[in-house]
Amino acid sequence: MLAGFASALLLVSLKLPLWEMRLEAPQYREQEALHIAVHPNALRGDIKELSTLDQYIGVHIPPTLPQFRWLPALLRTGAGLGLLAGVLGGRLRSRALTVVSCALAVALALAALQAMGQIRDIGHKRDHKTVLAGVKDFTPPFLGTNKIAQFTVTSRFGLGAWLIGGALGLQLIAAWVSRSRVTRSTLDTSPLAPDTRLLPEPAHSS
Repeated sequence: MLAGFASALLLVSLKLPLWEMRLEAPQYREQEALHIAVHPNALRGDIKELSTLDQYIGVHIPPTLPQFRWLPALLRTGAGLGLLAGVLGGRLRSRALTVVSCALAVALALAALQAMGQIRDIGHKRDHKTVLAGVKDFTPPFLGTNKIAQFTVTSRFGLGAWLIGGALGLQLIAAWVSRSRVTRSTLDTSPLAPDTRLLPEPAHSS
């Protein structure tokens, strides 16, 4: 059941943002603030408006990311393998769930590191022959808040990322529960376990 629920969370995360950025400036306050949402397969939000503004500081926002080619398949594969591992028996189930969750975690960590490099490139690989060429190179925050020119930029994980984290946690819990059950079953059937049928009945006092 835990493995099945984890697989469901991974599939639901395909429809939700993994990472979000909010940009606020004197002319873009509160409801007018610009937003970017990174989904497993697309960039969404105020991309057009932000690209127009970024022309003045030589910034180029890519229309797509390399992760979009393999991240959705990774999440679907992790969901399928996790569900398959959940129906295996005994010790094999525990090991399979551990391998699936660890492999997913490593792949997602690599995707996050790649994203951090891409974010840095946005603020450093710029066209310096622009109207506001005096703006120094900058690194938008991957998490947290930073001041860039007149914009206050805030970044955070999206709901999809939290669902993926919850799915990985459920897979590890399922692996631990399976291993614990196998250990208890082994102890109960061990030849060293006392056979209560051979123990003398306690004497009753008159």
